[in-house]
Amino acid sequence: MKYKLNHEITFLYCLASKIIFIGSLAFLIYSICITETSAFLFCMIFSLFMFFLMQRFKKFKLIEFDEKSIYFDEIKIDLKDIDKINMGKIIFKTNFEEEPIDFFYSPVSNNFNLLKAFHQKQI
Repeated sequence: MKYKLNHEITFLYCLASKIIFIGSLAFLIYSICITETSAFLFCMIFSLFMFFLMQRFKKFKLIEFDEKSIYFDEIKIDLKDIDKINMGKIIFKTNFEEEPIDFFYSPVSNNFNLLKAFHQKQI
């Protein structure tokens, strides 16, 4: 049975960040129309912050796993090949090189502890 490491709440985080970004752009346009300098600067900085936050969400991968393997982007990796599992990052070895996988960690999901337990069994 495959388990999802990423909780469905990640979709809500991405959706909320996009809505806030669009709202900040609307306030930015409004502050340009009313020629308010301080509001323009605040909206510019906030819009840039939200833009970079949305780019960070794009970096995360959707990960599924079972008792023996982990799956992402049509790639299967055995749990034996994984070196370290941290909050938000899984490090594994391929061809004697360490490669990280970034995922969105949600404290609501209990599957992270399940993945760590499966990993401990395989080691």
